[in-house]
Amino acid sequence: MRLPPLNALRAFEAAARHQSFSAAAEELCVSSGAVSRHVKLLEEHLGVALFRRRPRGLVLTEAGRKLLPEITASFERIVAAAGDVSSRPRPLRVAAPHTFGPRWLVPRLARFRDQQPGLELNMGFFDAWEDFFEGNFDAGIACHESINIMPADLTAELIMPEALTPICLPAMRAELSRPGDLAGQVLLHNYPDFADWRKWLGAAGVIDRVDYRSGQTFESMDMAIQAALSGLGVAMGDLFLIRDELDSGRLVTPFETVAMENTGYYFFCQRDRCKEQPIVAFRDWIATEAREDKAALGLANRCLNAGRSAEVSR
Repeated sequence: MRLPPLNALRAFEAAARHQSFSAAAEELCVSSGAVSRHVKLLEEHLGVALFRRRPRGLVLTEAGRKLLPEITASFERIVAAAGDVSSRPRPLRVAAPHTFGPRWLVPRLARFRDQQPGLELNMGFFDAWEDFFEGNFDAGIACHESINIMPADLTAELIMPEALTPICLPAMRAELSRPGDLAGQVLLHNYPDFADWRKWLGAAGVIDRVDYRSGQTFESMDMAIQAALSGLGVAMGDLFLIRDELDSGRLVTPFETVAMENTGYYFFCQRDRCKEQPIVAFRDWIATEAREDKAALGLANRCLNAGRSAEVSR
């Protein structure tokens, strides 16, 4: 049999991964109609149906399920072979959570570039483990909720704990002389299970006096921080991620209590790649940055045992 058209193979592989012609079209920067035509061309070339078209999306046929892993592996081998003969070093592809990436990591990347001028870094958002195993990333940062369901062939280490404390507009500070005063405020949440507020109110000893389930919930800490900046209420902030707002005086921390646990943000990569020089360089750099941040916040010598909290003065 002659070689199938390569564009048709690319269209099939992308459509099969996404189970959608439109999502494949977005990835390949073509129209969904073009993807559909390429897939039809491949089906005609092979003489078999690769998809069943359903109202809610695509379903691979038995032939499609058999072909997909072979095509994916072949493309990966081509990419690897091209990288081996290329004179240009392959960029290190790093994934980061939506709030952590823009707020903490990106502002520090110039220092990484200065320390590793020959290592190009590509950044993307970490949304699910599937993104990692599809070959989109070499290493990444994930929060503890994701690490709890991390696949077994990955390894992770805690690089930065959470340091949680309430944040609000300066004008609201006068209304918050003690933690119990939060009972009269709108609490802004970035977790639907109210975990952050539950941790902090427990550390402050007022969990029985303040309804941690009340208030408004947002999809991310960044959205909750923006809500606090808009005066909607009191958000729970991570001191590592809100230094710009605190240093500029746009937000304040009305209380001294900071809830800390041995959870937070983790560096992860595949176990069999953890000694590769680019990955080691990035891991060591980000760990150093986190240690320096802890020292700057006065947290370097604080206990991080699970279930315990620390207090710092601000």
